[in-house]
Amino acid sequence: QQQIKKVLFIGNSYTYVNDLPALLSNAAQSTGDSVIYDSNCIGGYTFQLHSTNATTLQKIAQGNFDFVVLQEQSQLPSFPISQVQSSVYPYAKTLDSLINVANPCTETIFYMTWGRKNGDASNCPNWPPICTYSGMDSLLRMRYENMANTNSALVSPVGAVWRYIRNNFPGIELYSADESHPSLAGSYAAACTFYSIVFRKDPTAITFASTLDSTDAANIRNAAKLVT
Repeated sequence: QQQIKKVLFIGNSYTYVNDLPALLSNAAQSTGDSVIYDSNCIGGYTFQLHSTNATTLQKIAQGNFDFVVLQEQSQLPSFPISQVQSSVYPYAKTLDSLINVANPCTETIFYMTWGRKNGDASNCPNWPPICTYSGMDSLLRMRYENMANTNSALVSPVGAVWRYIRNNFPGIELYSADESHPSLAGSYAAACTFYSIVFRKDPTAITFASTLDSTDAANIRNAAKLVT
């Protein structure tokens, strides 16, 4: 049965690179479903900055969304817990509360991002757990799952899908040249993950593959199914 979902994306470049909302819309359209989307994504933006951003607040206040996606700055949630407790968690709660006030039927989705390809080199000397991809990725997963649990929200486990692909299909390049932002394949993996969360459906039903190799796209869709 065809479904139409309205989704608002609040985040930064990890969402707007390769236009994740449009990829999700195209993926849904290929299965007969529809996504009506809006976004406010600003490079380097944090939950704290979004919590006082006039455009973000105005879009949330409309209240006419089925889901609002919250994506934090890519490094912050992997930092020491004292910093996360002061700089991330309170603003996750603020944004989720605003979403619930605008419409108690809207569900918040926390967008679990991924560890940098070879860890966070710039912050590694001061915080060794993020010196490797796996260390940084594990902390991001833990913190995003905590945000979802403590706010009675959903999580879109994109980072976990990426890890599965890295482990099982190492030939699929998920990163752009900066070893941080997603390649098209990386954004496609995110779109397939979000499709599964938004529609509660099997992402292997997606036939849209953008310009990706058909085998790679099929492996990505299957990874999204297995993980989500």
